[in-house]
Amino acid sequence: MSSGEKTDAAPQKPSLLRQLVPWLIAGGILAYIFHEVDFQKLAEALKSARASWVISAFLAYCAVYYLTDILSFARTYRWFNTKISFSETARLRFASFMLQAVNGALTEIMMVLYMLRVKKVLVLHASSSALFIYFNETLTLISLLAYCAFFLPAENRILLTVPGLGVSFWSLFQALVVLAWVLGVLWLVFWRTKARELAPKLRDSGLLMAFKQASLLNYGEVFFYRLANNLFSVFMNIIILRGLGIKAPLTLLFAAVPVMVNVAYFPVSAGGFGGPQLAAHFLLKGYASEESILAYSLVWSSLFFLTRTFTGLPFMRPVYRAAFPAQNIIAPRRKSKEGLKADAGGDE
Repeated sequence: MSSGEKTDAAPQKPSLLRQLVPWLIAGGILAYIFHEVDFQKLAEALKSARASWVISAFLAYCAVYYLTDILSFARTYRWFNTKISFSETARLRFASFMLQAVNGALTEIMMVLYMLRVKKVLVLHASSSALFIYFNETLTLISLLAYCAFFLPAENRILLTVPGLGVSFWSLFQALVVLAWVLGVLWLVFWRTKARELAPKLRDSGLLMAFKQASLLNYGEVFFYRLANNLFSVFMNIIILRGLGIKAPLTLLFAAVPVMVNVAYFPVSAGGFGGPQLAAHFLLKGYASEESILAYSLVWSSLFFLTRTFTGLPFMRPVYRAAFPAQNIIAPRRKSKEGLKADAGGDE
């Protein structure tokens, strides 16, 4: 154990201001989006939706998401941290889903505090496992973006020139995707070869412990779980879009859907609202009316909030209490008159 790990302190709850920031940003985004919308057309778009398509597709997506997410964390915790059952991981993740929908700033803190206080896993090591999962998640997103970047028909591409750079937006997009893949491969090479000996502080960091121990099979398994989820998400969202009368190129949706879905977890969203509306507004523009696009993103965010809230509700209380135990401050009991007299006699 390194000296840094000996002083591994439990993270504190974020301040009230930090917890409110995503709500303020999401509120600003919604105000901007709604400012340009005809509410009567929005209501018509919502009424015309094929509810059975939309709800069935979203519930199917939830089932796959829950399964692949729980497997990702259960397997990763077992490899790098401690023995933990699938059912215990499920309870922990379901509780985090609910908190994610209501207060995203507390989600990751609750996860690592639960692992610290219940499973006795150091904060840095639990965070390392989560980081390993999100690294693989990022690789899957880059893969989907690459498909869009290089296979989207030319007539559907953004051909604007980037100010100050003199290159087209699409060429820059393709270059960034290639760069991201190169960096990902170099990261794997660093941990799988003697190159890591050149950076001993990085090699011995508790936060990167999972990367130090991971085999290629570990990477492959988690990558498979996250890719399966993202691919299924794309196809289920295509059904939801069709249920709302929106048709967009499949290649574009391989990039647009993952961006819209994942931005729901960023601090520009609250309760699943805000970020998804902004992403859909810009990425699907031109393929349907603004009201239809907004109807789609609002339906998606509403189902996101409801499914995460109701699936997490039964598990929230015990997990939250384990992660954030109330401080047991016992007030001194007031002594009786007889007790005070006895103390006075003792002093004499």
